[in-house]
Amino acid sequence: MENQSNTSVNVSEIMKQIREEIQEKGYSSEMLSFADVPSEPESGAYTERFDADMLHQNVQYVIANHRVDPYRPLAGNPLSIFCKKVIRKLISFYVEPYAAEQSSLNANVAQAQAQIELYIQESRMHSTKVLLERIEMLELQQKNAKIAMEQMQAQIAQLQTKLAEEEQQG
Repeated sequence: MENQSNTSVNVSEIMKQIREEIQEKGYSSEMLSFADVPSEPESGAYTERFDADMLHQNVQYVIANHRVDPYRPLAGNPLSIFCKKVIRKLISFYVEPYAAEQSSLNANVAQAQAQIELYIQESRMHSTKVLLERIEMLELQQKNAKIAMEQMQAQIAQLQTKLAEEEQQG
């Protein structure tokens, strides 16, 4: 407490220095804010766009690591290892059911995630199939329209020829 009273923080002086630095560097309020600056995504960080590869990797990780082992390997000197083993024996009735329950929950979450991944894949395949069928239909319509247009152009050419002959005779 005594250190705090001896050292005083002059906020206005600090803010003045910051403002001077901002002016020297030519920063303005129109420039990017911290929220606008892209950052490198950390492992496991939230992303705003769907990434099928990331989903697959996450599902595989959860499937591979769903089991909770209540006991880590013991390390240390022989006396501390012995004490840790005794403590493990004494609390195993309490820890093991929670670990089993968590492992069961994790396994169900892993299965649900795998089902979600399969649903997304099937959805994509169905959407692709529907789009391909629609493309085929539109291409057929375009081909039919082109044939009809060519027939109309041929009729127009015949009518123009017939009209030109009638004008020459008339």
